[in-house]
Amino acid sequence: MNPLALFKKDRLIRFSFLISLIFYLFLLSVSNVHSTENLNLDLEECIEIALENNLGYQISRSKVEVKEEQVKETRGANRINAKFQGGYIRMNEAPDMESIAEGDYSYLYTSGYGVPLVSVNVSKVLYSGGKLETLIDMAKAEQSIAVNDLEINRQELIFKVTESYYRVLQAEGLKRVSEQALTQIKAHLETSRSLLEEGMIAPIDLNRINSQLSHLEHNLIRAENGYMMAMYNLNSTMGIPLQTSIQLRNSLSYEACGITLDEALDSARQYRPEMHNIDEQRVIMEGMVDIAKSNRKPQVVMNMESGLTGWKVAVIGEVSIFDGGINKSKIKQAELNLSQVEQGRKQVEQLIEFEVRSLFLNMKEAEKLFRVTEQGIKDSKESFRIAQVKYNEGIATNIEVIDAQSALIEAETNHLNALYDYNTSRAALIKAMGLF
Repeated sequence: MNPLALFKKDRLIRFSFLISLIFYLFLLSVSNVHSTENLNLDLEECIEIALENNLGYQISRSKVEVKEEQVKETRGANRINAKFQGGYIRMNEAPDMESIAEGDYSYLYTSGYGVPLVSVNVSKVLYSGGKLETLIDMAKAEQSIAVNDLEINRQELIFKVTESYYRVLQAEGLKRVSEQALTQIKAHLETSRSLLEEGMIAPIDLNRINSQLSHLEHNLIRAENGYMMAMYNLNSTMGIPLQTSIQLRNSLSYEACGITLDEALDSARQYRPEMHNIDEQRVIMEGMVDIAKSNRKPQVVMNMESGLTGWKVAVIGEVSIFDGGINKSKIKQAELNLSQVEQGRKQVEQLIEFEVRSLFLNMKEAEKLFRVTEQGIKDSKESFRIAQVKYNEGIATNIEVIDAQSALIEAETNHLNALYDYNTSRAALIKAMGLF
């Protein structure tokens, strides 16, 4: 085969491969779109996705890893340290200043001589007055604080997902109420047209119904937009593309909470990560006091060095005799910082107690409102049904039907809002108890 034919054949093979690759990537992207844009999830699955994808939570994880490495770094200072040095030193004789004064610069051209440099240095802190051990304990405490902060961020993320999840369910319910109301008013409009043909109502009644129809269509548009915004918010919290379509398996419902206020307060004092952080901060501040005091104790270091001329071993100890009162001031500062930790504990306890009490009251208020609105829906449905029957029989006005429907819409909206408030308040209380 001639070279031109080979060249054309090679181009054809390359082109076919490129087309196949593009087609494969297209199919892969389509499959990914379908797999990511049609999700059927419950609350627990949404939380799992958020913990896996939320960037803020991933940053908190990396902070814990940094603190783990800092602990290893601090431990390394208490171990044997060795280093090797190798090099070459070029040396010349010192210049003769009298020759320079006379204008003789021949020393610049002397070759001099070279000295190789090879050494191994080994050092170990034999006694630090407890300073190195204290530094290790402080690094561990900082690591524990990072772990507690990660737990705080985890609970906050779970609550945000839960709140966003319930917001979608609420918005979905409001959209359903608007759709149902629109269906009812359209059916009422058809009935009214029949009654108008029979001469049982005046034409102005149709105008009122059309006005109500326009109002309900406006409400439905807002409800649909609110649902999309709630869905975007949930997707954003989970760290997935905003346009992802999700079908939620749960519904906005009532689940009784049997937690008492005393139980909630006890749980918060025991499990809140903020309380654990106070304990770790105390360890750090106590460590600062110990380090300041350790400066008064002897510091002993062993150093071994080998070179071309042999070994040198030195054990050096030092103790501070007088430093102008600097270390005494450091001790006082550390003790004052330690006392502030106790004040901080009391402040955190007060804030946590206030938070728990407030959330408990909010939950109980929402629970009472839920029960009230539950009965309100029953009464409003019955009133609307009676108004429709009476209107069809010609013994009630159109205004009574519209007013009854408006009351039913308000009752159903209040019921959904009360359910949302109860569920989010309940979730917030569980988070405040440190149990998420």
